Amino acid sequence: MSTSRIAITGVRSIAIEQADPERAARFYTEVWNLSEVARAQGVIYLRGTGGAHHILAIHPSHGPARMRSIVLSARDRACVDALHVRVAAGGFAPTVAGERSAIDGGYGFSFRDPAGREFEVVCDAHDHADDAKVADRPYKIGHINLNTAMIEPMTHMLTEMLGMRLVDNAGTQFFFNADNPDHCTIVLCRYGMETLNHVAYEMPDLESVMRGTGRMHDAGYPVEWGVGRHGPGDNVFAYFCGVEEFPLEYTSEVLQIDETYSFHGPDFWKWPAGRLDQWGVTPPHTTRWKRVQTLYEFAR
Repeated sequence: MSTSRIAITGVRSIAIEQADPERAARFYTEVWNLSEVARAQGVIYLRGTGGAHHILAIHPSHGPARMRSIVLSARDRACVDALHVRVAAGGFAPTVAGERSAIDGGYGFSFRDPAGREFEVVCDAHDHADDAKVADRPYKIGHINLNTAMIEPMTHMLTEMLGMRLVDNAGTQFFFNADNPDHCTIVLCRYGMETLNHVAYEMPDLESVMRGTGRMHDAGYPVEWGVGRHGPGDNVFAYFCGVEEFPLEYTSEVLQIDETYSFHGPDFWKWPAGRLDQWGVTPPHTTRWKRVQTLYEFAR
């Protein structure tokens, strides 16, 4: 992607609230295959094999399990400051950009989207020196899919404020590319509520997705949809309901694009009757998956 682009560069991490953080931490380390890196003030931090200090923070919930926040990466302080100006001009009332007190430090600001979800934009955080894709282990958060009834305001925020590019629309799904080659970093799903659809963790390859799927099955977490290959993004997918029915995806082989990639609309992405992906061999998603895709609300 162009180095002159003023935009976020990806999803750095997410924070969630769980009724039983210890159980969640065991799942994410022993089954999902992340690594615990820190604990502080009741929060458990887990990393993938990428350089980010952590990609998941598990907070104790004092009510229903829910999403807490989404942390986005930016290239440098100049980019953070430029994005801050845009977000403020857009009326989103961001916090003052400055040094963070978070466990991974860095420089950034936070704001709430039109639905009240908390986002943070960060650079210069304290990351790990090792940064490599390792077989069978998640590397990073590949993308986040959000349900929203506010497609137009959310699209305006993502493109005009955060510098993302709308690269595909497949019916109810809208795909936004950040300043990196991955086809999409945030996906919006047109739906009548403001909830999480799912979080996708990038695996190194198809074999890792398959073995991860087997590992989940052995641990009592059946596949809710997959394994298959999507149209938009061309990525392999396998969907699961994790601890406290958190909606999860293993993904790999995401389409790599640049500024020359052409937008495709719903007519381009239509499948033949009865087909839901490129391969056409996986059964439709389960009833449980459709329910869990709308289950997780955001802390406000």
